[in-house]
Amino acid sequence: MLFNLRLFISFSRKFGLISGFILFVKIKLKHTNNLTIPELKYSFKLRPNTSDLQVFYQLFSEREYDNPIDFTPNVIIDAGANIGLTSIFYANKYPDCKIIAIEPDSENFEVLAHNTKNYNHISLLQNGLWHKDVFLNISDKFKGGKWAMVIEEASEKSDNSINAISIDTILKQFNINKIDILKMDIESAEKEVLSYNYQNWLPKTKMLIVELHDRMKPGCSKAFFEAIHNSFEDFSIKSHGENFIIYNNLL
Repeated sequence: MLFNLRLFISFSRKFGLISGFILFVKIKLKHTNNLTIPELKYSFKLRPNTSDLQVFYQLFSEREYDNPIDFTPNVIIDAGANIGLTSIFYANKYPDCKIIAIEPDSENFEVLAHNTKNYNHISLLQNGLWHKDVFLNISDKFKGGKWAMVIEEASEKSDNSINAISIDTILKQFNINKIDILKMDIESAEKEVLSYNYQNWLPKTKMLIVELHDRMKPGCSKAFFEAIHNSFEDFSIKSHGENFIIYNNLL
């Protein structure tokens, strides 16, 4: 009851009384295949009885990725894109920006494709982000639901494995020489991504937004801060919600 009241008040404040009320009612009735809010050009979908509502609330009510910047981004990588809400948030805020959304889970990816289908400047990759191009297994290892799917390196390819992709491969594939914003919410895989083979791409990253998952895998924070120290001569750092935000002051 308390959460419902907080949700209604938040929606009304963020989206206006009428739009907020309509959104609240649709969500409560589980009519979530065609939702709209004023700041998004196109409708989007949430899955009832999943973590999708929490993702939406964090992003559009708590504004976890609405960080002030003094530049207009040309390239954004959304690693751990889930159902695409961060990608469509950025796509509406920066309509001329190229966005690359990476999501390993097939069910999440299906909704991601639906939510981004009208945005020509969003490219989708159904891969797990890793420090090299190998095979990965994906699972709900910690029983966190669809927003907490974990990838781990596989010894060999199987029917259940997926392809990993490294940021270096993404840069080559899309002919990118600079990443303006890299959002990374990859459920503990940041430890591997930021421990190995980051020396080429990380110094080319202007802004890094990372959620750290030491509760899942000890050493994530250590890898993150060591990689930043080794790659950026001058940087600023702040926290917002569950994220750490690093600004590379020399780019």
